[in-house]
Amino acid sequence: MRKRARLPKVLARDFYRHANSRLPALEPHFRAAAAETGLDWKLLASLAYQESRWLPRARSPQGALGVMMLMPETAKEMRVQNPLAPSDNIHGGAMYLASLKRRIPRRIRDPDRTWLALAAYNVGLGHVENARIIAQMRGLNPDRWKDVRSSLPLLSDPAWHTRFALGYARGEETAQLVERTFQFAAVLESIEVLAAESGTASRREELAQ
Repeated sequence: MRKRARLPKVLARDFYRHANSRLPALEPHFRAAAAETGLDWKLLASLAYQESRWLPRARSPQGALGVMMLMPETAKEMRVQNPLAPSDNIHGGAMYLASLKRRIPRRIRDPDRTWLALAAYNVGLGHVENARIIAQMRGLNPDRWKDVRSSLPLLSDPAWHTRFALGYARGEETAQLVERTFQFAAVLESIEVLAAESGTASRREELAQ
């Protein structure tokens, strides 16, 4: 797996600031959803930050809503009663991510399985499967994230995406979202470790400066 780049300075500063100001109200919901689904709460929180910047009333031009930016059909499938209620939205997003992870072929192990599920959360499982097919056509391993990651941007290339019924997708954006999610999760891990040593609130405030 290729070495992950460091977070840009401005993005890192904003993340620490929001971890101090926005995350505390949402963290119990992430932890509850993680306990139910077996996912890491820090991964869920990081995905949500990528999707909505932890804004419970976030809306996308495409109609996605809430902290986890659930599309209406996904919210309905996950039986989310109120997509703008953080507890409902986060629970639904976690259930959806867990369901995507289960639908990844069983032979694919973590961490690749989780990377692929995160990509599917953003761009859709069908587009991820198309990227896996492209990887195989390029002589790469469709079960390894690094090979699928290099193929995702080709979903915006007419020479490739016209071969598939689903067609065009912003694959590079998806690849970047997945990588940022893991970077943010690593930051939350470091905050959690340091908080255990020095006190959660004071440590977050210090990092947000």
